[in-house]
Amino acid sequence: MNNFNSRSHYQAELSSLGTAIEEITDRISKIAESLAKEKLDGYAHDLYQAERSLKSALRSISKVRQA
Repeated sequence: MNNFNSRSHYQAELSSLGTAIEEITDRISKIAESLAKEKLDGYAHDLYQAERSLKSALRSISKVRQA
């Protein structure tokens, strides 16, 4: 596989991963909000932390895709 095809393959794969991370992040955020409304702040806090980590991962993937 030449360099262009390799890069194209990774771009497509990273794009797909980014979409999956966005969807998972949204689902986690909704659950965390529900838990917070139910006064289960400890659990909500843990999920908000997971949400932040996923957003960080998404930023890293975006950086690589733009390089």
